[in-house]
Amino acid sequence: MKPLQIIKMPPYFKILNCNITEVLDGLLIEDNSILFLDIYHEEDLDTYLSKNKVLKLDNVIQIIDNSNKMSFMPYIKSKKDFNQYRYQDWDFSCIVFDKNLKSLFYIRGIEDAGENGIRIKEMEPNLYNKYFLNYQE
Repeated sequence: MKPLQIIKMPPYFKILNCNITEVLDGLLIEDNSILFLDIYHEEDLDTYLSKNKVLKLDNVIQIIDNSNKMSFMPYIKSKKDFNQYRYQDWDFSCIVFDKNLKSLFYIRGIEDAGENGIRIKEMEPNLYNKYFLNYQE
């Protein structure tokens, strides 16, 4: 396997040549959850989250829009669930929420110069350092 490459430009980070499933699994601590969405542009994701109310239920996240339409989306609670929602390493988009549904990270699968990896946006300063201890230089 090629050596791990970490590119840090806070609040953005790239980790290339990593085991993406293991990286995502490492975020499922402290009752965090991961929601995969078919929204691939950061601005669209920001708009989606700001215009909708998000509630965490037993096995789904309920999204309520301004006209009170409800959607129910399953969220990831364990490593075994990843393959249902992430088909390729370089083609996915997800949000990592804490137990109170505060957004911690936006994560996007990427392919950069022939290397698969992830692009991470931390939603608060120093979250990367807290959650990605195994991916430090």
